Amino acid sequence: MDKESALFYVVLVLFAVTGIVTILGLVQKVVIEKKYLNALFSALILELIAAVLYLFSNTEFFDREPNIEELVLQRTELPPAQRDISAGELIEIVATHDDNRAKLQLMEQELMSLRDQIADQVPPYADVTLALDARIREISELQKDLARLNTEQQDFMKVRENFLVRMAELNTRMSDVGTTINLIYRPAQKREIAGMLQSAFKQIGFMPADETPDDDPVRAHEMLVRYQRSKNFGQTGYLTAQVVALIILDYLSPISQNGNN
Repeated sequence: MDKESALFYVVLVLFAVTGIVTILGLVQKVVIEKKYLNALFSALILELIAAVLYLFSNTEFFDREPNIEELVLQRTELPPAQRDISAGELIEIVATHDDNRAKLQLMEQELMSLRDQIADQVPPYADVTLALDARIREISELQKDLARLNTEQQDFMKVRENFLVRMAELNTRMSDVGTTINLIYRPAQKREIAGMLQSAFKQIGFMPADETPDDDPVRAHEMLVRYQRSKNFGQTGYLTAQVVALIILDYLSPISQNGNN
């Protein structure tokens, strides 16, 4: 018991004893001298007056408007730092509850709208995975095709190196220009044919071993004239299919083979 409570109960007991003794003396149940009885009666009256005054001063006998700010509600379900909240603050929170709820609903609607927009712009993960897998397979097939084409190209280049294939290609180039070709007429247009013809002469041994074929039409023309004269052509200087055929025969003849070797 604290000091304030002990003092209260002591005063209360003294007041009760004083009252009881005074009343018993007044009704002559206890013999008390008159001077002491008057003193006890005066003390009792003073104690009653003090108690009444104190009671009146601390009691509201008429209704008055409570001060909202003075009302504090203990919110035991809240964290300790938020339990002491005034009635005014509580009213403000309640007043803004509907507004906050409306704002929250609006934010949820906006969030759903954003989700729908993102879903429209970004395909689902499964679709992306399938598309990526299909693209990977497509790239793999293209790589296989590229490897096959490279192999075929290498095989083609090997075949192209074959003499007979080159002669067939020379004949094709000649047919694009005409049946009879004059190499020194518009020579710039006949460089490829000139190079192929010199290579053919080199292959059959008609070009000296220390010379190298090039794409000079004039040089090819001079070689052609010498070759035709060696074959007793009546007219020289014109490249024809007959010349190509003779070159092939020289390549296939045993003499030419021995000379090449």
